[in-house]
Amino acid sequence: MSESLYGEPLLAEVYDLFNAWGEDNDFYLGLCSPAVGSALDLGCGTGLLAAKMAEQAEVVGLDPASAMLDIARARSGGEQVAWRLADARDFELSQRFDLIYCAGHAFQSFLTETDRRAVFRQVRRHLARGGRFAFETRNPAARAWLRWENAAPRRAAHPRWGEVELSQSLLSERDGLVSYRSRYRFIDQDRALEADARLRFCGLAALRAELESEGLRVLALHGDWRGGEWREDSEEIILTLIRDGDQPVLG
Repeated sequence: MSESLYGEPLLAEVYDLFNAWGEDNDFYLGLCSPAVGSALDLGCGTGLLAAKMAEQAEVVGLDPASAMLDIARARSGGEQVAWRLADARDFELSQRFDLIYCAGHAFQSFLTETDRRAVFRQVRRHLARGGRFAFETRNPAARAWLRWENAAPRRAAHPRWGEVELSQSLLSERDGLVSYRSRYRFIDQDRALEADARLRFCGLAALRAELESEGLRVLALHGDWRGGEWREDSEEIILTLIRDGDQPVLG
């Protein structure tokens, strides 16, 4: 049993099968206006979004999983991105960025308030004047984890490994800390891999308080990827922020 869902190279290879381009990627790409010269992707994974973003700006992709970065470097357009093996809580880069984002619900891997505040401090340190920080997290009020247990397995074909089936099961949930198991069945290989992982579901009020105390101010709040108004029952909490005291200078 792997403790790291994407530290296993084989699971990193099939990640994109079940995490294709979607509305969330369109949203973040839309933040990369012509005025954005540089962007930092926190938790870039296999680099799908970072490589596309690099068509418009200078991009650094940062991730703690070397297996995921191996996929990112090899993808089309990957040579245009500066890939960094690092943790979003304690990285140090010599430049500041017009746009920093954390997509794909990667933010939910920061399980404690201490973790989240460390990320927010690093973001504030690495934002250029007037730059923006954007991220999303699932709204705990929507209780998305309850649907995982009964969701039908998904199948997709990998060019190297053939038919792959992914199923997920809920292990536990307590006070917004959700543990779940992913099972990947490589049908053509007669092989299966399982990995356990945990996610934190943090409410909006707590997020606002932590962000503000770390010097980040909310510019926009949405409840869906089409820019819809946030409601108490929205599936997502999608935030765009700026350093407190700055004025947004980017369109």
